[in-house]
Amino acid sequence: MADSDSRGAQTAYTNPFSDITLAASTQWHAFPARFDWLASHGFAMEYTPNGEALEETPKHLAAYLGKNIPVRHHAFFPGFELGDADQSQAEKALALHKHYLDTIIGNGEQVVTVHVGLVPDIALNHERVQKNLSNLVEYGATRGVTVSLENLRFGATSNPETVIQWAGESGASITLDVGHAVSCERVQAGELTVPHIVEMFSHKLEEVHLYEYETDTHYAPHDMSVLGPIVDALLQTDCRWWTIELTDVEEILTTRELVHRHVLDRH
Repeated sequence: MADSDSRGAQTAYTNPFSDITLAASTQWHAFPARFDWLASHGFAMEYTPNGEALEETPKHLAAYLGKNIPVRHHAFFPGFELGDADQSQAEKALALHKHYLDTIIGNGEQVVTVHVGLVPDIALNHERVQKNLSNLVEYGATRGVTVSLENLRFGATSNPETVIQWAGESGASITLDVGHAVSCERVQAGELTVPHIVEMFSHKLEEVHLYEYETDTHYAPHDMSVLGPIVDALLQTDCRWWTIELTDVEEILTTRELVHRHVLDRH
């Protein structure tokens, strides 16, 4: 299989998947260099905006959307907690998320990943989580935007049962962050496996964030000993958007190559 290196010398990249979009994450502050690199190396994009300047979103994405590069959206807003026990803060968070939904209309695929519990020190009110997530999902639905809830490494959404409950009650889809799942307490304790979580999420699985594990940062795989069984489980679902959520460009290329060779070896 041909690939390209990070220094600019390129050969044709052939995606062995017939129906899976393989993306990589990018953030507003990396514009335009990282965006250009992802585009030149055959990746779709998962875009994280500047929560203080959401109006930059269409400007950052226009040139790439014009080249038919698929883009999805990542509402990463630490401190703006939809389920904040402080009602006034929760209302601010809901308003920000709604503003972002308005911003992405017409800009790429109409799918946005959201979070509950990003900041462990912010107390959650579970009834408010359900109310505001439902509100956001309904707001998105009237505008043609799918809202997808991500699991985290810690807190309430590290429990797949809670993610399923909140997604079910609100109508949200689910984004599986593989590194969060691998690193969460219950998987580390052997109570659950990530392929089992994939099966639990499968009926609502909209998107996957792909890397091996998380501590203070995201870590890339060196082989497929961890990710292999997870990828095999993912291939049994209808989820067809996979985002490599790593920063280093060499690690992104290596991860793509490992995943693709694993899939080719299985077929």
